[in-house]
Amino acid sequence: MIKKLYIKSNPRVKEEWLNLLMQEGIREESTLEETYGYYNDADELIATASRYQNVIKCVAVDATHQGGSLFNEIISHVMNQNVQEGYFKHYVYTKHGCKKGFEYLGFHEIESVDHTLVFMEKAITGFDAFIKNLESINQNKPNTAAIVMNANPFTLGHQFLLEKAASESSFVYVFVLSEEMSAFKAAQRIELVRQGTSHLDNVKVLPTENYMVSSATFPSYFLKEDDDVTFVQARLDARVFAHHIAPALNITKRYVGSEPFSNATNLYNEALQAEFKGKRDLEIIDRIGNDESIISATKVRSLLAEGNLEAVQKFVPKTTYAFFESDEGKQVIASLKGAL
Repeated sequence: MIKKLYIKSNPRVKEEWLNLLMQEGIREESTLEETYGYYNDADELIATASRYQNVIKCVAVDATHQGGSLFNEIISHVMNQNVQEGYFKHYVYTKHGCKKGFEYLGFHEIESVDHTLVFMEKAITGFDAFIKNLESINQNKPNTAAIVMNANPFTLGHQFLLEKAASESSFVYVFVLSEEMSAFKAAQRIELVRQGTSHLDNVKVLPTENYMVSSATFPSYFLKEDDDVTFVQARLDARVFAHHIAPALNITKRYVGSEPFSNATNLYNEALQAEFKGKRDLEIIDRIGNDESIISATKVRSLLAEGNLEAVQKFVPKTTYAFFESDEGKQVIASLKGAL
């Protein structure tokens, strides 16, 4: 029988769940919306799977029950829950040993990282359609560049990076992360980037959809303790970009911003460089600052949460500041304050 597991409110259930994960060499993951478990007739938890939006996570089947129908049943149940929540595309990041099991359920590989990770999708109009759409909007310009950003929210630092890329390139594609992980909705972030780059004729803003994710949602439950999650994610990101997205748009260079106080960002950039070597150029641009500090979206969110809207003016373009003064922007600020 499959049951919903209330791992946040029921200590006994969480212990059962953690024991099964540990038994199968899987780590707990914090970014989960729902978790389900399969119990046998003896009321023992013998299979589990979780979901965060339309990403399937923390899949584990007791070793004595592997090879049967349990895997199919628990994954099918989670996919049905996805559909009930309005998601018709399903994604999983998993180890190579689980690849065939997902293929039997209709999943297809998008990209992989050695023997560490496989990124898979089940969708009627999925990654192939995403790439074909990119090919249809290809500007066919020489010296074409790309930038991937969260823009949470869009700052003067983001604008500086884009202006530099635009001045050095024939055309620039800006990919804004589509995931919903912030008070700033994806549609709001994309619109702020569009408004903040409206003066640049050679820039086009695009959503990443489900094909590039932030470190906050990248699943690491199946990685070994000594695997660096940031490095693995960067390698996957680089491969999806270099093998699929860049060829579709004739992109020859990717710009990224430096982060002097973030080891994770520096490691991410190093991994991108390693994967791009001989295929694409990677240009790392130093972050800019004002009289007070380095300009960052984190700083802007902190000031907004404190109610210091006036100080935010030094960190964001006029278009972003105008959003904060709107009714929609005031709702975002209220949610940031509520999160303190």
